[in-house]
Amino acid sequence: MAVGCVRVALAVLLQLSVWIPVALQCSISESQTGQVIRLLNIMVQSENSSAASGSTPNPSILLALRLASHHDSDTERRMLARLQVDAVKRVQEGLPFSSGTVALYCLAMQASCADPSLTPAPGLKGGKKALDLRKLLEKKLKEEIDNIDYKNIPLTNYYQVSLDILALCMMGKAVTSHSVQSLIEASDNGGFSYGEKYSVDTASVAVLALTCVKRSIKAPNRMVLCLKILNALKCLIKNILQETTSDGLIGNLYSTGLAMQALSVTSTNYDCSRTIQTLLERAGSGSFENPMAASQITPSLENRNYLELNKLDCKDFEKTLDGSALPLVPPTAPEGVITVHYRVEDGIHYSFNDSIEVTVPVGSSLLQVMEEAAKISPAKFRFTVEQSSWGPFVTSIQVLAGNTEERTYWQFLTGSNALDQGVGDYKPYDGEYIVAKFSTY
Repeated sequence: MAVGCVRVALAVLLQLSVWIPVALQCSISESQTGQVIRLLNIMVQSENSSAASGSTPNPSILLALRLASHHDSDTERRMLARLQVDAVKRVQEGLPFSSGTVALYCLAMQASCADPSLTPAPGLKGGKKALDLRKLLEKKLKEEIDNIDYKNIPLTNYYQVSLDILALCMMGKAVTSHSVQSLIEASDNGGFSYGEKYSVDTASVAVLALTCVKRSIKAPNRMVLCLKILNALKCLIKNILQETTSDGLIGNLYSTGLAMQALSVTSTNYDCSRTIQTLLERAGSGSFENPMAASQITPSLENRNYLELNKLDCKDFEKTLDGSALPLVPPTAPEGVITVHYRVEDGIHYSFNDSIEVTVPVGSSLLQVMEEAAKISPAKFRFTVEQSSWGPFVTSIQVLAGNTEERTYWQFLTGSNALDQGVGDYKPYDGEYIVAKFSTY
C-alpha cells in the first residue's frame, strides 16, 4: 500500500471503518512438490506439442511456468518468441485479439523479461520495427470503458476488463480513475454475476487489478479513489469467501487457483489447508490434465501470484525442470461401454427439447458423446465448436448460437448442476443425464 494511501486510510479509519488487508501465506510442503512438477510437465509437454503443430501459444501457461520454482528455460524462451510472433501476426492480419488476450500477452511477456511495448515486428506497416502492445491495450481498454458508458456492459466482459487494468498497472502505466471506478461500480452492482452465479474468477482478477492500482497510488488527488478501492476490496474478498465450499474449493475447482491468488495479496483470516488438500487430491485424480487448468493452480500451490511477475529473476535459471524426472505415463485405456442420456434444450425461446441415448466407450469425453449423437441424428444434435485456451468451446447446437451482445450461451448440466469442466475434459459416467441448455448470463 502506498504511504499516502496509508495516511489517508488511517486518518478516516474510525469514521469509515476502512478495512486494512492482511496477506495470506499458503503453499504446499516440500514433500508435495512432486505434484506441482507433474503439473509443470503437463504444461511443458502441451507447449512442445503446440509448437510442433503450429498452434497458437497460450500466455496463461507461460505465466504459470515463469512463476514456478522449477523451470524449463528453453521451453519458456521459445514460448516467449512464439507469443511475440503471434501478437504481431494478429495485428498485421487483423485477426481476433480481444482486450483480455492482449493483456495476457503483455503479462506473459513481462514475466519473461520482455517489454511488451517493444515487441519485435520486422515488416510492420509504416516502417516500424516494434509493436507497442501497451498502447494497443490502452486503446482496447478505452473501447471497453466507452461501451460500459453507453451500454452499461463492456465489449467483452469484466474478467477481461480486470485483466486489462492489471496488465497496464503492472507495466507502470497509470490507469485512469474512470476505468477503475467503472470496475468498482460493476463489482458493486452485480456486474460480476451471471444469472444467479457469482463469477469468482472475475472477482479474483479484479482484486489483483485493484490491489496493483492501490499500491501504485501516490498522488494526493487520487486518495479518494484509494479509499474506494480499499472498500471495494473488502467487499470482493467477502464475496469470494462466501463462495467457499465444504471441501475448501472457492467457486468451483477451476476458479480456486485465481481465488487463492486474490486471497494471498489481500485477505482476512482464511485457513487454506483444506483448499490445498482438495486441490492436490483432485490433481492426483486427473482433474488438471488440461494444461490451461494446470496453469490456474500451480502459482497458488507455491504461494505465488501475478503481482510478483516484475520481481522474477531475468538471469539464466539455475533450476531446470527435467521432463524425465517425473514422466507422464499415459493411463491405460479402460474397457467397456457406457450409456449416456443426452438432451439439448432451448431454455430461452423453447423452440426444441430433444433427447437421445448414446453408447460410447468408457472414458469418453462429453465432446465424444455429442459427436456420436450428431452422427445418429444430425438435424437435432449437430453443433459447432471454437478452440479456446481451455479447449473446445461449444458455440452452437442446431441453429442456436451464443451471442455476447445478447448474453446467451450453451450451458451444460448434470442433473441440475452446471459442469465445472469443458466438453473436451468432462467424462460422463454410465447412466448419467447430461443437458445442454441454451441460456442467458
